[in-house]
Amino acid sequence: MNTLIDQSVNQFTKTIAVAHAQPVIYSDLPVRRLPENYGAKVEELKTALVKQFNLEYAGLDKRLVRQAVNEAHALAALTFAPMLVLPALAEEKVQAVAAWTARQRFLRAAKSEAQPVWRSAMENIWKPALRRALKCDSFAAA
Repeated sequence: MNTLIDQSVNQFTKTIAVAHAQPVIYSDLPVRRLPENYGAKVEELKTALVKQFNLEYAGLDKRLVRQAVNEAHALAALTFAPMLVLPALAEEKVQAVAAWTARQRFLRAAKSEAQPVWRSAMENIWKPALRRALKCDSFAAA
């Protein structure tokens, strides 16, 4: 019995491997017939996702959230079940936007804190050293 199942599975695996030996090109895929109200349903889902993510991630720019959901929709449209995949992809995209925004805020804060230190270092260390170096004969001769 197990041998028969193993042979069947092996035959199925070989059939699948042969059938998918060539890479899939999206332009070669057949055009799907979508329901008449598909566009409205997708827009409704996208709007609901944007509202939900704007509430969950209140610190993010609403434009960035909308853009993340649109990018997720573009990726989901390439799948077999776009409406099923869209919420998960959108959440991943919005989380990536939140991480990017937090990183940008950190870098801006670090830069603004470092500027006074850099200015004082320039005024107290580098400018006098540069003046001394320019006055030095050996430096000027080189």
